[in-house]
Amino acid sequence: MGVGRRVPVGAQRNMLGVQNRPTRILLLVEDPWGNFTVFRIKRSTQLKKLMIAYCDKKSVELDNMRFVLIDKGRRVIPNLTPDEHEMESGNVIYAFPALLG
Repeated sequence: MGVGRRVPVGAQRNMLGVQNRPTRILLLVEDPWGNFTVFRIKRSTQLKKLMIAYCDKKSVELDNMRFVLIDKGRRVIPNLTPDEHEMESGNVIYAFPALLG
């Protein structure tokens, strides 16, 4: 076993100013009619899993939906995680049908 620094835990961790971030966050997905669907996912999970779960729940095709971060005003990139999108617990993702034409 290699020698390395010990990571402080509990009260020691807080005294040293190390952030104690939860591993899971709560994300809300809002549809065009104002209904919210709540998801609790890990910070390291790709958002594609959330998008697929939402589409399964609503019985729609993933290709026919668009997902936008309301507070940031940009599309959700499915291969990125909530940490990479700089999302926090309680953020809202707006889901709407893609307009074809």
